[in-house]
Amino acid sequence: MPKQPEVSYLQISSITHAYRGQQILQRHGIFAQIQRDSRYASPRGCGYQLRLRRQDPVYARQLLLAEGVRVLGGKDGDGNDLF
Repeated sequence: MPKQPEVSYLQISSITHAYRGQQILQRHGIFAQIQRDSRYASPRGCGYQLRLRRQDPVYARQLLLAEGVRVLGGKDGDGNDLF
């Protein structure tokens, strides 16, 4: 199994979706922190992200998308694009 990144970030379109996404991930045993990310403020959305530690960001993204949470992108702890 591939090693999970120490930290990864999922860019979310709004604070409402960030809170909803956090709850969805918690139901699946994934802890996520909501953070403001000014780099992604306009035009891509309000600029919030979910911070994951030692979790599979691709799996977390799939869970969120399946529940209708818009995920704008993903980055690892070094700022590299994940998807």
